[in-house]
Amino acid sequence: MTRLALSCLVFSLAACDGTSKSGAPPAEPAKNIEAPAPSEPAVAAAPPAPEYPGGDADEACAKIIVVAWQGAQDADPAITRDKAAAQARAGVLRDRLLAADFFSDLVAESDEPKTRAKIGRMGTYAKDKWPEKYAALKDVVFALGVGETGPVVEHPHGFVVVQRCPLIKVHTRHILVRYAGAKNADATTTRSKDDARKLATELRAEARKPGADFGALAKQHSEDSSAEHGGDLGWVGSGMFVTAFEAAAFSLKPPGMSGVVETEFGFHVIERLE
Repeated sequence: MTRLALSCLVFSLAACDGTSKSGAPPAEPAKNIEAPAPSEPAVAAAPPAPEYPGGDADEACAKIIVVAWQGAQDADPAITRDKAAAQARAGVLRDRLLAADFFSDLVAESDEPKTRAKIGRMGTYAKDKWPEKYAALKDVVFALGVGETGPVVEHPHGFVVVQRCPLIKVHTRHILVRYAGAKNADATTTRSKDDARKLATELRAEARKPGADFGALAKQHSEDSSAEHGGDLGWVGSGMFVTAFEAAAFSLKPPGMSGVVETEFGFHVIERLE
């Protein structure tokens, strides 16, 4: 599997277009404005992952709600509101956020299914790596303070309500076990889903033994290109992993190891590093 294909696991917003992991992508360009299709965990650069300093003025995390109108780009055919009604609806949602409603309570109002599935998380991007697809949101996001909600922004896919979220990153490594039919699994992968789960469970048990070397196990057994780095994915910001992987990674206390985590790419054992 190529390094580019691997980097699709982690990045779920921009398309897998060869950009670096600090501003990166899923396997194919997302067609909707929501955080793009799920992607695989990105591979750390050949050297050890750099230290995360805890904040950078030129990097931002964003969450969005999209309100589409009939005929907007990639809008669901079931949407019947006109453009004026969509703008008014987006204004109402923004007002509710300003009145202290929780973003997570309102994201169900988004007209983008993947946005809803990702609880509105657009992703974390450096200013010079901001995805072109969301160019209209960049200046708005960087002008906001953390937790602030921006003005309604018109986009070809709909009117967007955007909020800047805290810049939080995790440093993880993982072991991925694929099965036939899993996303990005190639023709040489023939094991069943049950066998993949069983193997991942066995590898987790091995990794938990006293003195076990997680990196060595990842190099030997992980089935993506992060294996050459001992499964190291580097520091990755909120909104960049596929949902199940991110939920597990961010919930771990470093150093800590997850249970077996299932995503569309297979079964993962995740270790959060200090």
